[in-house]
Amino acid sequence: MRKIIVTGKGGVGKTTTVATLALMMAREGRRVIVFDTDPSMNLAMSFGIPYGNMSTITEDKAEIFHGLEEDGMDELGEEIINNHSALTEEGIRVVVMGPLQHGGDGCLCSAVSMVKALVDFVEKDGGYDMVIVDSQAGPEVLGRGLASSFDINIILSEPTVKSFEVSRQVNRLGKDLGIRETVLVVNKIDNESDSALAAGKIGVDLAMTIGVPYDRCVVNADKEGKILLDAYPESVALGRLREIKGLIEKTIW
Repeated sequence: MRKIIVTGKGGVGKTTTVATLALMMAREGRRVIVFDTDPSMNLAMSFGIPYGNMSTITEDKAEIFHGLEEDGMDELGEEIINNHSALTEEGIRVVVMGPLQHGGDGCLCSAVSMVKALVDFVEKDGGYDMVIVDSQAGPEVLGRGLASSFDINIILSEPTVKSFEVSRQVNRLGKDLGIRETVLVVNKIDNESDSALAAGKIGVDLAMTIGVPYDRCVVNADKEGKILLDAYPESVALGRLREIKGLIEKTIW
C-alpha cells in the first residue's frame, strides 16, 4: 500500500487536490481510502457526501478509546473505519476525523493519533492500494508524527511569502519523519517562473515541482457543487492535476 499526505497552508487547494487524485486513481481500478484530518471537514462534500450521513471520530472519541482498551485495534479497526466513513460511487472510502466538539476541549492530538493508528491498521490489513491524508492547515499534524514513513508529501503552496513559510516547515518536518519523496504543487501561478521561485524558497527539487495556473473552472465547480473531473474535464487545472498524478505514479510505482 502506498501512503500520501497532502499538506500546506489553509486555502491553497489541498482538498480539491486530494479529491481529484483519489477519483482519478479509483476510476483506474485502485482501491483508495482517504482520511480527512482538517477540522473544516470539506473533503466528503467534495465527493458529494453530505456530512449528515456520517459520524466523525471526534464525536465518538471517548467510546472509541474505551473500546480499544477492551479489544484493541486488530479487533476494532474495521468497525471504527466503517462507522466513521462513507463510500463514494467509485468505491473510495472517506474517513472523517472531525473538529473539536466543545470549547476548552484542548487540542486534536488524540484524534490525530487515532488516525495514525487507523492508517497503520489499514496498511496491515491490506485491503487498499492507496491511502491519502488531507491534513489540517499548517505543520502541526506532521509534528504529531501522523505521516511517519509515508511515501509522498504533496505540499500545496501559492506563490506568496506566507505560503512559502508554511511550506518550508512542512517540508522540513516531512523529512524528519522519513517521508520518501516530496512533490511541490504551486497553485494560482501567473507564469512558470513562480514554480521555480517556490521550489527554491521551499527547498524542493524543481523536477518534483508542478505549477497550476489560476483556473476559474475550479471556482465554478465548487459553486455548482460539482466534481471538477466531471464538470470541467478539459480545464487547465485538471490537466496539471493529471501531471501531478503521473509524477506520483512515476515516483512510487
